[in-house]
Amino acid sequence: MGVVQDIRVRAHKKSLRQKLRQRVAPAGRQSVNLKNAKQLGLLFDADHPDTRKTVLAYAEKLRKQGKQVRVLGYLRELQEGESLGFRSFTKKDLDWAYRPKGNEVSEFMNKEMDLLLHLSLQPSMPMAYICALASAKLRVGPSSSDFTYAYDLMIDAPESAGLSAFIDQMESLLGKTNTTHEPA
Repeated sequence: MGVVQDIRVRAHKKSLRQKLRQRVAPAGRQSVNLKNAKQLGLLFDADHPDTRKTVLAYAEKLRKQGKQVRVLGYLRELQEGESLGFRSFTKKDLDWAYRPKGNEVSEFMNKEMDLLLHLSLQPSMPMAYICALASAKLRVGPSSSDFTYAYDLMIDAPESAGLSAFIDQMESLLGKTNTTHEPA
């Protein structure tokens, strides 16, 4: 990394620490799993068409289960006239310190959610920023030693397995949380 990029990253981290100190925890912090979650947010890297298809199919599956789903994708470049079918932000929506800004990002972060799922195999600084500051009761994302502040649960799935395997592993783990056991 160059000197300028190091300064930008330090500014990002300093700003994030300040905002995390100011953030008010969601009222009524409670246990959440995939079964009892009613409002979900899906955040993902939307650069690859296959990833888009997987995430949009997963969002539709959740909607069919009666859940309210908000989807936000991150694109490095938005092609002019491209219709995506979901809300998005681009590299142009990042400020000098890699902090996402704009109406789409603000609305997504301020919306009350039971679960925020960062559906990606690789963490990214802008998306970890959104996860860290979002109004979600539980945040789930990819495993990373650099972004532990952003997630309550981190999933470690090999890149070779693909996003579908990541989603399956996440669903399996969330299905095992907060289960009620009955005596035999």
